[in-house]
Amino acid sequence: MCTPPQDRKNKRELTSMIVTFACPTLIGKGLILYFGLNYSSDPGRGYGVGLVLSIVFTLTMLGLFLWRFRNYED
Repeated sequence: MCTPPQDRKNKRELTSMIVTFACPTLIGKGLILYFGLNYSSDPGRGYGVGLVLSIVFTLTMLGLFLWRFRNYED
């Protein structure tokens, strides 16, 4: 049984959507966790800057994800 080309295209787009969302989200959350824990245990060592940058990175990647798939139809 062959799947129609439209179904393959939708499956490929869904896979692309999951990868595009999951990778930056996991990396961003890992960075936030790392810098947040270090900032809370040692506040004067510059980890706050890393925490702010990792939050900005995560929000930027989320915005790019939303922008990339703004016209996606289910």
